[in-house]
Amino acid sequence: MATPSRTTTPPPVSSTPAPPETGRRRGAVPAAVIGVGLVSLAVLWLALGSSGATRARDVLDPGILVRWGLPTATTVHHLAMSITWAGLVFATTVVPRSIPATGAGRPRVEHPAFARAMTVTAAAAAVWTLAAVAIIVLSYADTIGTPVSGSPEFTGQLGYYVTRLIPGQAWAVTAVMAALTTTLAVLARSPQLVAATTVVALAAVVPLSQLGHVAGVDDHNGAVNALALHLLGAGIWTGGIIVLALLTPLLTTRHAGQQSTHRVLVRFSALAGAAFVLVTVSGVINTVYRIGGWDGLDSGYGALVIAKTIATLALGVLGYLNRRAITARPPALGRVWRLITVEALILCAVMALGVALGRTPTPVPREREPDITDAEILTGYLLPPPLSATEWFTQWRFDWLWIAVAILAAVLYLAGVRRLHRAGTPWPAARTVAFLAGLVLLVYVTCGAMAIYAPILFSIHTTAHLLLAFPVPLLLIAGAPGRLAAALVPARTDGSTGWRELTTRWRTSRAGVLLARPVPAAILVLAGLGVSYYTPVFALALHTHVGHELMNTTAIALGLIFAATVLSPPRDRAAVHTRALTLVAVPGALGAWAAAIALSPMMVQPEWFSGLGRDWGPSPLADQQSAASSILLTGALPLLAAALAVLARGHHPATPDIDNGIVKDTHHG
Repeated sequence: MATPSRTTTPPPVSSTPAPPETGRRRGAVPAAVIGVGLVSLAVLWLALGSSGATRARDVLDPGILVRWGLPTATTVHHLAMSITWAGLVFATTVVPRSIPATGAGRPRVEHPAFARAMTVTAAAAAVWTLAAVAIIVLSYADTIGTPVSGSPEFTGQLGYYVTRLIPGQAWAVTAVMAALTTTLAVLARSPQLVAATTVVALAAVVPLSQLGHVAGVDDHNGAVNALALHLLGAGIWTGGIIVLALLTPLLTTRHAGQQSTHRVLVRFSALAGAAFVLVTVSGVINTVYRIGGWDGLDSGYGALVIAKTIATLALGVLGYLNRRAITARPPALGRVWRLITVEALILCAVMALGVALGRTPTPVPREREPDITDAEILTGYLLPPPLSATEWFTQWRFDWLWIAVAILAAVLYLAGVRRLHRAGTPWPAARTVAFLAGLVLLVYVTCGAMAIYAPILFSIHTTAHLLLAFPVPLLLIAGAPGRLAAALVPARTDGSTGWRELTTRWRTSRAGVLLARPVPAAILVLAGLGVSYYTPVFALALHTHVGHELMNTTAIALGLIFAATVLSPPRDRAAVHTRALTLVAVPGALGAWAAAIALSPMMVQPEWFSGLGRDWGPSPLADQQSAASSILLTGALPLLAAALAVLARGHHPATPDIDNGIVKDTHHG
């Protein structure tokens, strides 16, 4: 079947079509891409030369190829990875997937913008893979201080670097994920496979966050999370601008129409706004970790930080101007594309500055003091003081991942409530209070005293885990965020995936239909607890930061599924009783677990909890047995309270629903 650009003139999408694509605009896109690359390399080389990061070493100098080649390859890697990420995000949720067929009864045709986004993604992912492999070789030569060669000594130890040392392992995992993304990007076309490819590609931020210029700070876990957020925000923002420029000819053709173009611009504008906030805040956090204080600005590293900050703020101003141009009806497309081009140039310059920062000595030493205590060796942190009433409020260790999640959720929720109020639609204040209370509890559990003492005391670990699995999800679902989103988010008609399309696919999938029933959802959340504590998953969560975050994420995700099922509006009185009985049965299972914990003479992970060198509080076995009370208080009691609330609410057969983005009743459900 011919593509839309080759068919006879089809009916326009809107009554005011955009100007047709010109030959000058076709040639401008490759020229702009080449210009972006040249600007990035020029800024990189200027920054490296001025900071002294590429000067020859007095001892163990790897040679000029490594000194200049490694940061160049890293810049290419970051740009290619960013374009890959953005291309997949665009294909998943920004650009239309299809266009209406020209004849009655004919299937929808794949949209050229979607096809180009996947093509760009596959090409960028291939470059990403090659750059990652080059970095493995160059970083190994840089580590051992030897020029790249094909000698048996060099190649023989390269395998050890890749399999045994953390930097080599991280880059090897990144290269494998980039290669897998390349393969999937070539094959993927269905919404499910494209979404899976997006997850695989974005997951590369995990190994990359273990590297970088914050890896040696005292709060290693906090620095890793801040760097991961920074990489995600900068990657999607930078790559998004480039991908948008590459898709410009297909979004401004006669057949695209201004309405379709406007939707794409608005969607990306919102994405870029969130990325800007993420980049700015995480960049400040990373700078605080590495620069030490105001005196640190008076250094080569500080000069690069100042330059990067100024460029980022300039981008914020351009983004604001672009947002105003985009929201104009009809949008001033010429001005939008000019601003996008300038944004792309500055963004790539900022990325090059970031690479140069990674190669520049920092005011705070990169290496940490060696771990000398048992607690430091196991957890990476000093043993906290004895847990008393004061410590519950004074001990904090910020987990920037969950802080970002909580802030984003709060902003979106409150903005939605405000829109409803402006439209004259009431929204119960109790829902807002419940949702915000859930977010506050989430931040406290992941950043407060529980986050510090959970690796030290089994009783605190179970308390934190159960709070994430039950009270936090119950409060969040009680705020009815899904109902609020359904009242405000319209359904998409262009084949792209938005919130409504995603939730519809989940509800109609086999897993969604099964887990919409209380009993299977209860079995799932209880099975999750068993896997978390009585399989190697617990050891992984204790020994690794990635395992810890995955354990927290799993607890929240399973808890949300369970809470959404038992708190959903019941169809009849029998459904009310089923939900209430389930909410009573789960505490019964938790009570059985508490009894087993209290009576068991065997410790869970004894080598960990007995090897921390803790000289205060109860013995490890006594602390584990005391976890029985925390299981009942933080798990069973909230569920019993929820059961009473379900019974008290009862069944409301006349409760309307919200559909197609139209509010019919927001008081119930």
